[in-house]
Amino acid sequence: MALQLNLNKSAKTLRLSLDKAGVAADIKAELIFDMDVSGSFEHEHEEGTTSKLVARLVPYGMVLDPDGKVDVFSFSNGKAHVHHVGTVTPDDCENYIVRNVIDKVPGWKGGTTYSYVLERNLQHFGWLPGEETGGFLSRFFGISREAPVLEKKRSVVIFVTDGDNDPSDEDRTMRVLEESEKRGDQVYFLFMGACEHTVEFKFLDTIAKRFKNTGVVIVRDLDSFVDLSDEELNAQLLGSELLQWLRS
Repeated sequence: MALQLNLNKSAKTLRLSLDKAGVAADIKAELIFDMDVSGSFEHEHEEGTTSKLVARLVPYGMVLDPDGKVDVFSFSNGKAHVHHVGTVTPDDCENYIVRNVIDKVPGWKGGTTYSYVLERNLQHFGWLPGEETGGFLSRFFGISREAPVLEKKRSVVIFVTDGDNDPSDEDRTMRVLEESEKRGDQVYFLFMGACEHTVEFKFLDTIAKRFKNTGVVIVRDLDSFVDLSDEELNAQLLGSELLQWLRS
């Protein structure tokens, strides 16, 4: 990696930022990193920029996540193209996307829909019931099993996309977030729109204004963003709303 990281130092800097913002040291939240693998984002994945982004977020897992790991999901268009890649830790973060995602995940170089991966995130941390287990034949013969009920976990989702949501999925995305809000799910969604071109991310702005547990960061130069100092990166990601959510 061109960027030489000292992850322990980055974690200490993050902890200091949280201390200054009044976030107690015992406050924890499970972390998810959602990565858009649509065709328009291919270049950033292949050149390693998004792998650097994953590495820059590892200290957030070190400081906030109870097990020190960040769960990574990939998504493009539709339910079938949501995939739990695994977890990322300080020991295996280098070139993570290059090694684990490119040409390996369902929906690689597909389209872009937001709702299905958000729904899967909520299932993963127990805020929604999971899918029934068993294939078609099992269901046909009436022997499908309900998915186990998972423990509900306070969580932060960092959602990275380079494009607007497909308009056909906007209503569904709003419904997923509205129902989550009504249930009182303890989840904060931080949406990052990363595109140097003309994408305006109007839908992300709509989401951020509509819900108190959502924020948006627009990044026009991802290469420069991943090379920010720890202090500069934290200043962009730790918005006042997210800090308030962590303190509550």
